[in-house]
Amino acid sequence: MYNHETIKSRDNAKLKFARRVRDGKETEHIFIEGSRLCEEAVSSDMLVTTAFMSATFHASEPGTHLQQALKKTNADMYLVSDSLLGSIADTKTPQGIVLIGGRPKSRGLNDLFSTEHTNRLMPLWIYLYEINNPSNLGAVIRTAEAAGAMGVIVSPNSADPFSPKSLRASMGSAFRVPAVQDIGIEYVLQAARQKGIRTLAVDAHGEKSYLGVDWKTPSLLVFGSEAHGLAADVLSRVDERVKIPMNGNVESLNLAVSTAIILFETKRHFQS
Repeated sequence: MYNHETIKSRDNAKLKFARRVRDGKETEHIFIEGSRLCEEAVSSDMLVTTAFMSATFHASEPGTHLQQALKKTNADMYLVSDSLLGSIADTKTPQGIVLIGGRPKSRGLNDLFSTEHTNRLMPLWIYLYEINNPSNLGAVIRTAEAAGAMGVIVSPNSADPFSPKSLRASMGSAFRVPAVQDIGIEYVLQAARQKGIRTLAVDAHGEKSYLGVDWKTPSLLVFGSEAHGLAADVLSRVDERVKIPMNGNVESLNLAVSTAIILFETKRHFQS
């Protein structure tokens, strides 16, 4: 059995710290909640420092399994009541397990844009410009892993890809897909061009359909938010603007849906 301490007070310093991490006030750490997501975190190479487990989850089969996995991480483990676990949880119906991990270190763009060791990944990168919905951001990261994209780059004034909501939406993909934060549009476009990477904006008024693009060319895809899209000055800086043709009066698709449509078309090109 995994050695643990029991916490009985809501005002315990460890629980207060967990709430600060949950609320984004401890920027060097991330808050991981839920059985499946915690398993993904433990099986990845990220640093897990602390585990909080409710009495109910502790006695369950998934709890026993996760305790065994946690032994390899050297994380501190604390047993709490179900109500105390609820006091730090980010969800309305917590599953009884919360981990605190170290925020993954950000990669430099030169490293991220390298195509020397792509293995079976596509030379395709995603840039998200001022995406403020954390669930959409996490879903894009999950789609990027599923399709085989190289990484996701996030602009300033965007949601945090490692916030609790983003992590849950990514279903663990954020632990594996490189996600670089706070990179301005001018810098990312310049870095891409220096590496010979074509830049394309996905825009409802684009010049050509995504179906007419040669996706075997290394490309950086730029997406804007569903609410505001991409500003004219951003659209003017990219090499091409592409669109997803739609029927009826539909103006736009969900960000994660748009990303999936284009990424899996790209994947089809590489498999043909």
